[in-house]
Amino acid sequence: MEDQIFFDNKFIFFQEKNEEDFFYGSLVYIVEHNSNGAIGIVVNKLISIDENQIYKSLGIKNNSNHKSLLNGGPVDINKLFIIHEKPDHNESIYTSSGIGLTSNIEIIKSLQDIVNYKFAIGYCGWDAGQLDYEISLNSWLVLDVNPKIIFDFPPNKIVDEVSRLMGFDINQVQNTETVTKH
Repeated sequence: MEDQIFFDNKFIFFQEKNEEDFFYGSLVYIVEHNSNGAIGIVVNKLISIDENQIYKSLGIKNNSNHKSLLNGGPVDINKLFIIHEKPDHNESIYTSSGIGLTSNIEIIKSLQDIVNYKFAIGYCGWDAGQLDYEISLNSWLVLDVNPKIIFDFPPNKIVDEVSRLMGFDINQVQNTETVTKH
C-alpha cells in the first residue's frame, strides 16, 4: 500500500483563475491534514472588522494595534478562530512548527501571553481524501515556507513574500485543465 502524503504545516495556493470561486487568489495555511481530512486558514484575505470590536463585544480591554480579521474560509463563517504561536493551550490544534488554531474564546483572555496571533472568521475544511484529490488535479500549488510569515507580514503582502521566497510569482502559476467546484 502506498503511503499517503499529508500537507499539514504547508501553504497551498489556489491555481485556478475562476474569479467567482471563493478560493480565487487564496493562500491557505494547512494546520491539520490526516486520513480524516484537512483544516486550514486563508491567510491573505481580510474582513473589514477591527479586532477591537471583538474585544469590546466580549467585554475585554485590549491594547492591541488594531488588526483586521482574516477571512479564514467558507466553513463556520459565524465562528471566530485564532491562529497563534505558542504557548500551548489544550484547546488548540498544533502543527509541527508550533502554530496553533483554536476556536476557544477563553484563549482570548490569555492573548497578552501570545506575541503572534491573528483572528479569523471561518476556516477551510476538506473531507477525507478531498484535498489530496484537488492537489492531484493541480488545483492547489503546495508550498513549503516558514509559517511565521503569517505574523511577520500584513495579509495583503504575504503572497508577494511567498513568491519572493519561492523564486517565482505564484500568481502566475495556474491550472487551466480542470475546474474545482467550491
